[in-house]
Amino acid sequence: MKKFTKALAALMLTVAVFCAAGCTKPDDPNDPNNGGNNGGNGGGNGSGGNGGSLPAGMYLGVIGFNQQLYTRPITRLDAATIQQTKDFIDGLEMGGATLLYHAVNTSLDMLASNGIPQDLINVSIVNFTDGLDEGSYTMNTNYNSGTEYLQAVTQRIRNEKIGTKKIGAHTIGIQGNDVESYDIPVFLNNLNGISSLPDEDFDTYVHNVTSFDEVREAFREIAEKLHEKNTNAIMTLRPPAPDPNTRVRFTFDITTVEPNDALQSQKYIEGVYITNSNGVGVLTNVQYRGVTSTSGTTVTAVEMNPPFAVFEFEGMGNADNSEFNNQTIAHLQEWKYNANANVWRHNTEFTSSGNTEITNNYYSSLVMLNLDCSQSLGQDKFRLLKTYAKEFVDVLKTN
Repeated sequence: MKKFTKALAALMLTVAVFCAAGCTKPDDPNDPNNGGNNGGNGGGNGSGGNGGSLPAGMYLGVIGFNQQLYTRPITRLDAATIQQTKDFIDGLEMGGATLLYHAVNTSLDMLASNGIPQDLINVSIVNFTDGLDEGSYTMNTNYNSGTEYLQAVTQRIRNEKIGTKKIGAHTIGIQGNDVESYDIPVFLNNLNGISSLPDEDFDTYVHNVTSFDEVREAFREIAEKLHEKNTNAIMTLRPPAPDPNTRVRFTFDITTVEPNDALQSQKYIEGVYITNSNGVGVLTNVQYRGVTSTSGTTVTAVEMNPPFAVFEFEGMGNADNSEFNNQTIAHLQEWKYNANANVWRHNTEFTSSGNTEITNNYYSSLVMLNLDCSQSLGQDKFRLLKTYAKEFVDVLKTN
């Protein structure tokens, strides 16, 4: 993206350019799907989502940006809309200038004006940019400079909520061909300014990468984490209640049953079984290896059905981010530790069939994907960007 003078930027903005399949021009007041309403006011502390309750699901909107914005409205992902979204991404083309701040601000407007899906659990913006902002402030009369516009966008990201949910803004940034050494501080400031601060959900929302292999990895990592956040896999275990203070281990990867074979496991849940004052079984000091769960280190039985104790582990996941499903528990076995003999013994009274169940509960998300379509990428990398963005959609989708 070459440095455009103000006059040239204004001239370019009047030129008719392509409109990819399914896109809308940003300032068409007659288009009901318009997402580019001059970026709204870039306001502060309001809550969005005034359209009423929508069916549960994963909702995604897309903005491609260069000298103007090309928007695909936020839609609920299903077989048809997933393909339409990928077709829209395929249809994007490169152009001059980079309305980075304006695109992010418009995506915030689109989220705020969208209805709130049932069971909304996550609201996210995912930005990809390869350079600096060019001309955003000319698109919004509230601001006299790009610095003012960026500050307003940062405040919106940090302060606004959609319904009761805060906005998580992720940014993948790679320096474009026109980013000189003296531009790097501004480039880094942009990445931070259009991203959320680290929190309990993500150690960082900024992915400053140096290669397109890393771009692909960042898209996949973000999509997998958003998919995981949107899905609650619950594993129900129904073992015979052991004696209090017995250490038990449930292995997922062992098919043999000899004593101490449990020690070879790289994928297990382990804890000490006790009973509380109400006679309900509790697994304490729970450890997870190769799997994750949001249930934590103390798991209380949801039901005592003598002689069985029924436990539910919520938010189950595999450490490698693959889907936690019935295949994961195909070889689940229980082991009890005999302290006197210093040995793990297989419990033949427990079988996974009929005593283990996976239930997947899916919650709703609102996600905006903002893609830099400026010329500094070059055709080859721009084709890769579109491929990686379509992969992002595939990973993001849920059942």
